[in-house]
Amino acid sequence: MTENQVIQETELKQKDLMNKFIHVIENHELSHSYLFNGEEGVGKLSLALFITMRMFCKNVTDDSMPCGKCDECRRIATQQHPDVVIIKPEGLSIKVDQIRYLKSEFSKSGLEGNKKFFIIQDAEKMTTGAANSLLKFIEEPGANIVSFLLTTNRNLILPTIISRTQVVDLESLSEDTFNKELEKVGVAPSQFKLLGKLTNRISTVKEWQEEDWIKNSTSVVGHWFDYLTKRDGDAFVIIQSNLMPLMTDNNKKQSLINMLLSIFEDVLNAKYIGNDDFCFPKQAANIKLLASQLSESQLVQIIETILNCNSKMAVNVSFQNILEATTLRILKILE
Repeated sequence: MTENQVIQETELKQKDLMNKFIHVIENHELSHSYLFNGEEGVGKLSLALFITMRMFCKNVTDDSMPCGKCDECRRIATQQHPDVVIIKPEGLSIKVDQIRYLKSEFSKSGLEGNKKFFIIQDAEKMTTGAANSLLKFIEEPGANIVSFLLTTNRNLILPTIISRTQVVDLESLSEDTFNKELEKVGVAPSQFKLLGKLTNRISTVKEWQEEDWIKNSTSVVGHWFDYLTKRDGDAFVIIQSNLMPLMTDNNKKQSLINMLLSIFEDVLNAKYIGNDDFCFPKQAANIKLLASQLSESQLVQIIETILNCNSKMAVNVSFQNILEATTLRILKILE
């Protein structure tokens, strides 16, 4: 990120916390260690970099913002400042040697001043050895050393580490902000509503895009629904031939169930709200048709049938069997 991108992203995603930390810094109340807990994509890193920029900036603005122009701001944003160390997983984990390196760097005096900051991304991925080594360090960090631990799951952090940090829970992105993030990675506006129901992770959306998974799966679910609308048994056939090849991991299986729920929620909305803001806009005609044909009782039965997929998955029933049984049950309800 550039220095201006850090400021813009923090203001967009975590403006309230940004203002709170400006107040904390102005009152000289910044603690020595923070744990930023929040979903992926909510701005944990940009917030940590923003605070660091504000502490190092040579030209703080009249409204107490980092200038975003000086050499200090630039090097922090681009992760090139010698007194700001950023650690992230090497492979699947953060290893003890990385924490030892961090400690050795911080045993030296600041190269350009008396402040030293460090940021640990994906802190929940520290090995046990790394976590224990870090614990010893943050117990007595030394003067003018500030640490930020960033995590998507505080429950995976050692309780002893949590007890020595100030935990800050970052709020999820608003629908509008998430849609702006989707737009940045090239998602069509027609997919915003569905993706908002499937995930809150931009990285997951990117993976699905690279594999064409969201495009292929929504297309197949759309065809499955169209067959159901016609009470056509090919809705059963499509499970093995078209849907199962797309189900390569449990996350995708869960997302598929949410897709099935979403398309029948579209039917529910068409029946009782009458709007055209559908998760599956290409199926709009059949969504409205089915909404006019089904009773409230039938719709509730179908949605309950799809919801029951979750309990069946929990006891390791074959996913293909779950989908086939669900399809047959829905066809029976539609008779």
